[in-house]
Amino acid sequence: MSGTADRGTTTVVIVGAGFSGALTAVQLLRATPGRALRVVLIERRPRFGRGLAYHTWDDNLLLNVPAGNMSALAGSPTDFVDYCRAIDPAFNPGSFVPRRIYGDYLEHTLAAAERHSVSSLERRTAEAVAVRRERRATGGGFTVMLADGGAVGADRLVLALGHFPPRDPFDAQSSESCGAGVYLPNPWDFAALDGTDPARPVAILGAGHTAADVLFSLTRQHVARPILLISRRGLAPRPHRFTPAAPAASLGLPGYLAGVAPTLRAHVKAIRAEAARAAAAGGDWRDVLNGLRPYTPQLWKRLPTPERRRFLARVLPFWDVHRHRLAPAAQMRFEYLRRSGNLRVVTGRLRALRATPGGAEILIESRQDAGPERFEVGAVVNCTGPNYDFAAIAVPLVAQLREAGLCRPDALGLGLDLDADYQLIDRAGAVVQGLYYIGPMLKAQYWEAIAVPELRVHAQQVAAVLLSQLSRQAAGEHTA
Repeated sequence: MSGTADRGTTTVVIVGAGFSGALTAVQLLRATPGRALRVVLIERRPRFGRGLAYHTWDDNLLLNVPAGNMSALAGSPTDFVDYCRAIDPAFNPGSFVPRRIYGDYLEHTLAAAERHSVSSLERRTAEAVAVRRERRATGGGFTVMLADGGAVGADRLVLALGHFPPRDPFDAQSSESCGAGVYLPNPWDFAALDGTDPARPVAILGAGHTAADVLFSLTRQHVARPILLISRRGLAPRPHRFTPAAPAASLGLPGYLAGVAPTLRAHVKAIRAEAARAAAAGGDWRDVLNGLRPYTPQLWKRLPTPERRRFLARVLPFWDVHRHRLAPAAQMRFEYLRRSGNLRVVTGRLRALRATPGGAEILIESRQDAGPERFEVGAVVNCTGPNYDFAAIAVPLVAQLREAGLCRPDALGLGLDLDADYQLIDRAGAVVQGLYYIGPMLKAQYWEAIAVPELRVHAQQVAAVLLSQLSRQAAGEHTA
């Protein structure tokens, strides 16, 4: 394929075909631009639309959001439920569906958009390793360089970069001293998980959704396998209710937050008081958090940078276990493993890793000053959470974008600096026209930006902004 965009057709290249990239492509294909687009999706995996979260084939791994709120299309709220009911009429808006089915749905949605579009879609299975900014008479553009030696030209380029593996909590020497299959830095490498010795304990670092996925994967065939879940504060995800309440209609920022000072302490105090009030009235704290969800970006922008930094340091673990909840069946499975004694939640901070002849020894320092504990394990899995610090990600494409000055990491290590149109801001502080980002690192701007209900809206908005800019450009060329 040529390294330059087709002169007669506007080419939009999207790097990454997980949820965000695939949905951006869907929105472009479903639109009716002034002229047909050539949309090129570049994805290193062979399946387009599934990403990290939905490429599993294990039906024990469930969505953590009820089906009724998982439509990929913001304007068609029942789209996913309708798809599920065509498979089995027993599915309903409150069902927690296997993630494998959701991956099927995303593939179906992309194929349907392609089938009915006046624009074209090209799928390219390859790894993007570099972006070169072009200076062409037509107004610029980009060339995406691929690991296989190929190149794809773009008039507009969307970086739909998803989750990156967690940062290594150990020094390189400690990690490398453990043999292959002992320290597992990538929790989404299910083949490596399957290769661990079922007779030996496994230590899982972290206690969020990724940790739960790893726990269920490790115990899928070996339910009696001993597992240590290492949590700094002894936390674990809370469950959804079996009969979740319908979200309240959006009527504006909740009144109890209207006059709150822009500090972390004031907001936490107000939210706790509201949760207590709701409980006293027969309600549930989940309803309070659900009611906040549409306004989280507004609340995030209220807080000055020092207060945001304080939130990340002090409140984030508690926010995560309450905000990102497990499906009820998944929570029951988690509690069964804990009650059986096969799962032990260990409270403390990981201090050391040392290779042993049969695996590794880890040292956990308790928060209660009870003295360090040592554990002999067969494997250690890093589930401490995705790395969003663009300044510290070693992936070739990300490193090249930094070196070329085409991006600027945000001050808190949550993602990238962007303008209001999702365009990257370069090292010098200027907007890189025509270079967009969508994905979980929108947390830097919106905080609430990693789940389907938010990302589907962002995908719609990125497509709308892109098409609007192309329309204005075409109008300018026509009048010139």
